[in-house]
Amino acid sequence: MENIFEKGCVVQLTVCMWRATKKIDKERLAEMTHNYEWLTATKKLVDPCALKPINKAGNAARTYLAGVSLPFPINGMVFVPKDLITGVDDRLHEFRTDFMNRVGKFVSEYESLRSSAIAYLGDLFSELDYPVDVRERFSFVWRFINLDVPNGRFGVLTPEIYEREKQKFLETMEEARELAVQSLREEFSGLVERICDRFTDSETGKPKVFKNATVSNFYEYFETFKHRNIFNDEELAGLVNRAQEVLAGANPDVIRSSASLRDSIREGMAQIDTSMEELLSRPRRKIIMN
Repeated sequence: MENIFEKGCVVQLTVCMWRATKKIDKERLAEMTHNYEWLTATKKLVDPCALKPINKAGNAARTYLAGVSLPFPINGMVFVPKDLITGVDDRLHEFRTDFMNRVGKFVSEYESLRSSAIAYLGDLFSELDYPVDVRERFSFVWRFINLDVPNGRFGVLTPEIYEREKQKFLETMEEARELAVQSLREEFSGLVERICDRFTDSETGKPKVFKNATVSNFYEYFETFKHRNIFNDEELAGLVNRAQEVLAGANPDVIRSSASLRDSIREGMAQIDTSMEELLSRPRRKIIMN
């Protein structure tokens, strides 16, 4: 049996935020309206804008991790190929530093934000809603987990439970492979569709504004694809190579200024788009690991 954990490991990233909201209890709602049985309400404990920079940092880390990993059929976990693990760990350290710096700024403003809330909330303000040490409500942690194939020893499990768990493990590995292949295909297909869409506006028939990200996202995909294609999807690899040849390292400024280059890229990407539609329309092959 092929063990996919020889190709990488699972990463679990957990980013915790203080929500800074509180439900208004039914007694207070009853004082405010006669129809409180039909209502639920929450109050914001501080100005929501004060938490946006922290949220932005957490979301940036999640977006980065999604872009360099493969989906994994356990909630909250993704699979990172072994050649990317060190780089991912380094980047997550950078994201954590940025996240905690923003938390520090929020903590320094916390007393002022709480004082402002008194004016906004009026009678709904309560000191009990506010944590004494608000910094403890924020965290940014990750861990690398290397699961293993059951080795045949029952340990504390009965033979029946062991066999059942072994089968569940094998099914999880199979699902992980299917998810990985399909995810890379759909991600590439989305890039191709977007660049094709940039060349023609369906309403006016004229080219749309050609954005830098339309091309830079391709180059980022090219860079990680060689590491993330751990199950050797040769059909997709062939189309990715064709896309690299079509773009030929051109930057957005050159594409915008050269009509002949735009025509060449439009034609090449349209052919790739057709091939991707065919590839994605096929039934997914059931992968049996034995």
